[in-house]
Amino acid sequence: MHLLIVALLDDSWLDDVILGMTTISGGQVTMVDAVSGTQNLSQAIPMFAEFTGMGGKRFCKILITCVSDSKPASLLLEELSEGGLDFVGESLGEIYALPLGQAVLNEEIDIF
Repeated sequence: MHLLIVALLDDSWLDDVILGMTTISGGQVTMVDAVSGTQNLSQAIPMFAEFTGMGGKRFCKILITCVSDSKPASLLLEELSEGGLDFVGESLGEIYALPLGQAVLNEEIDIF
């Protein structure tokens, strides 16, 4: 089991990425509104205003889901590619996969 996290920096592909994540996870995708670090720096410190053109995009969504596949990032990229989206080539954001094998699980505790 892996926790799959996508930091998406382009709103035009939001639905496609959510659909891809839902397809490979078979479940729910959680979405969090965020601000990219370069965008925050470019607004907060004038010296870093040049970051605006270097990936400092206003749109930033963090998408999170659990995937049972051993290579969830590759699986997601393949799913997106089949849908006509080149996530890496388009520089649409970042994908992280964290193994949950070491996580402490207690099935007797209901947490919602």
